[in-house]
Amino acid sequence: MNIKQFFKRLFSSSKQKPAFQQSGMQADKSAMMQKMVTMLSNTQDVELTCDEVFALLDQFTELAAQGEDVSQLMPLVQQHLDMCEDCREEYKVLQSIVQGTA
Repeated sequence: MNIKQFFKRLFSSSKQKPAFQQSGMQADKSAMMQKMVTMLSNTQDVELTCDEVFALLDQFTELAAQGEDVSQLMPLVQQHLDMCEDCREEYKVLQSIVQGTA
């Protein structure tokens, strides 16, 4: 989903729903807004894309398994993983493989 679609979905007005559904929708929109604000507040001037992180994830995982401080060695990858659930899940899978727990 691109940013335009995200905002359209977030702020779109739907047909009038029953009151019991509106409160749930308001909570959903409020949670989405909070998540968006948190993500925006955590953005940096320089960030990596998911493709760039994916290309570095093997190296990042190996260094972490060796006990290296990856947040210092590869701060942009760490920052991306902190914000991106999809990449974080991929990292967890690689981590479990390297640790032999998969």
